[in-house]
Amino acid sequence: MEHLEIGLLLKLCLIGIITINCNAAVLKDSYQSQISTYGLYNASDNVVILNVTNFKSSVYGDTKGWLVEFYNSWCGFCFRFAPLWKAFANDVYAWKDIVVIAAIDCADDDNNPICREYEIMHYPMLKYFSVNAHPPSLGLLMEKYDSVNELRYNLIDLLEEEQQEGRGTSWPNITPYRNYETTNIWKAVQNSVKYFFLLFEKTDSHLGAEVILDMYKIPSLQIRRVTSDNELLSETNKITNFPSLIVFSRNDTQKSLKIRVPTREGTYNTIKEFMISKGEYINEQIFVKNHSIETVNHKSITSTSKQSQETEMVENIEITSDHLYQLDLENTLRYSISHEIPLHKVIKEENMDALKKYLNVLAEYFPLRHSNIFLETIRDIIKKRNNISGEEFSQIVKSTEEEMSPIYSGASQWVGCKGSTEVYRGYTCGLWTMFHMLTVNFAIEHAPRKVLEAMHGYIKHFFGCAECSQHFVQMAAQNKMFDVSNINDSILWLWSAHNEVNARLSGDDTEDPKHKKIQYPAAEHCPNCRYENGTWNEKNVLHYLKTKYSYKRINYYGSTNRHRNNDDKMKIRQERLVLNKYTNSKKLGWDFTIFDISICVVLYVTSAIILILVCIKFAVKRTYRKRAYVSLLGKI
Repeated sequence: MEHLEIGLLLKLCLIGIITINCNAAVLKDSYQSQISTYGLYNASDNVVILNVTNFKSSVYGDTKGWLVEFYNSWCGFCFRFAPLWKAFANDVYAWKDIVVIAAIDCADDDNNPICREYEIMHYPMLKYFSVNAHPPSLGLLMEKYDSVNELRYNLIDLLEEEQQEGRGTSWPNITPYRNYETTNIWKAVQNSVKYFFLLFEKTDSHLGAEVILDMYKIPSLQIRRVTSDNELLSETNKITNFPSLIVFSRNDTQKSLKIRVPTREGTYNTIKEFMISKGEYINEQIFVKNHSIETVNHKSITSTSKQSQETEMVENIEITSDHLYQLDLENTLRYSISHEIPLHKVIKEENMDALKKYLNVLAEYFPLRHSNIFLETIRDIIKKRNNISGEEFSQIVKSTEEEMSPIYSGASQWVGCKGSTEVYRGYTCGLWTMFHMLTVNFAIEHAPRKVLEAMHGYIKHFFGCAECSQHFVQMAAQNKMFDVSNINDSILWLWSAHNEVNARLSGDDTEDPKHKKIQYPAAEHCPNCRYENGTWNEKNVLHYLKTKYSYKRINYYGSTNRHRNNDDKMKIRQERLVLNKYTNSKKLGWDFTIFDISICVVLYVTSAIILILVCIKFAVKRTYRKRAYVSLLGKI
């Protein structure tokens, strides 16, 4: 009997554990974004790829510094910046034991908590993590710049500051040599060093530090930089031109070396030629990664990753970008509220006002297949708040979606906004599409700017591409967006703005080669939209826009269950009541979701069964003892 009870107890516990794990797995899968992201870097780029699992263990507590690019793989500026970041990583690859060049993709939902924690408000954002950094350090913000040289100079300044503050003591010394005589230079030099170089340079020069870091692995030499403000040492050694180079040997001989080309590579070659003349072996591989010494401007770099990132396009039907697809609208909404907005650590003040306007427009006008109760619920929760953390907003979206699932009409994929490869179009295309649809269908007479203002606030405060956001805000001011006074003008304003952006980005590295940024609509889609002289016929353009972006013209390719019966609508109303109860309980400090409740139910049922079994066990034992007493002594 006891063996049977123990076996039954173990089975019940196992069932409870399996149930909990299954619930957790289902919950995780239901929230995992299916919008594909394609990182801009790979192992061959000499850029260390970070993610949520290795970020903190890498950048904290290390003897090296870490320079990290936080980027978003759909961001146009990030796409243009990536070749520059790769060139920079190659340029300073020889310094990899001193500083690591890395990147993390904030478009990956798994990395969302990291990007939110480190307050990444726009892309790309560069942060430097110093030697032996520890939480709560969020890294030092570094400017992006437009060339490899500028990035390298700024990095050298950071490394020099590290050493001046007592960190990086194991690195080669790149701080200026402050002694005023050279008689004791060998006292602090290792015995393996045969030649000691002093490189004299201007105070604002980075040449000395570059050469020191390039050649520090050669054990038979040591290089120190002397700045021109060390006048006594300069006069003692008769230095009048900068840069100048002097070499000392162990036998106390001193020699001036002529730098024929006063550049990083020229100085390197001067030292290398001297060492070879003395019979010293120089590993040529040291400088292989630093072949790109000249200034490289990010605007002139051609991305070499396009061919490697190309994916095969497989379509069952003809898909054109001149249709309005429900899946494109839904994917835009999903990414916006589930990923981009939650990246903010805290949303308050002007950002909060922009969020409320944005959610209000979505709740009123976005064409979700099962009515807009999902968006209305999120809006109603947020409108009562003065501020909210990105993490809490994310939980509200997730729990609401869980209660009302399914929210979306199909798989998370781009249709009309799909690019020829993963790095093109997608979310940016979807955002334009969504706001065109909203202005066409839902601009109203007494508030013709309602949608435009919501778009302006969202792009200014939440859109991840910093360059894109700045351009849009400037364009809105220049083109007097806030002076729009009627419905038709609001539709045409957005169309004109979209074409202005297309003109600016035409021929840019971010342009999809198979989907050129034209002035739309194309003649094939609207033959009557231009006059014979090529100017726009705005009356016909307006008719085209109202037709294309009409709610009635939405294409449901890839969507399922377009219609829903009255029973389903009633179910949603009931679910909303459940959610209202959830939000009310939150005011008392509770934060239960269906997942939490399911765990409680499983634990409650399991505990009740265990308690019943224990009671039965004691009852059986008591009966057993009583029967044994009767059989031995008889009835009393």
